[in-house]
Amino acid sequence: MFRLGLIRSKPCTRCGLEVNDLEPECPHCKGFSDLQAVYLKQAYKDDLIKRNNSLANLFCKLAAVAVIITLVVFFA
Repeated sequence: MFRLGLIRSKPCTRCGLEVNDLEPECPHCKGFSDLQAVYLKQAYKDDLIKRNNSLANLFCKLAAVAVIITLVVFFA
C-alpha cells in the first residue's frame, strides 16, 4: 500500500543519525571530519540518554504518587 507523504530514511554511516533516502549526503555531518562525526554521534547519544533518564524519573514519581493515592483510598 502506498502512503502519501511517507519519507523513507536510513542511518548515516558516519554519524548514525537518520537521513532521508533522497539526500545525496547527510545534512548532519556534511563538512565534518570523521572525528567530528564521531563526536556528533556521541553527543547525540549522551543527549538521548539524558532525556530518557529524566523521563524515567518522571514516570517513577508518577507511579509513586499513584501508589500513595491507592493506599490512601484503600485504607480510608
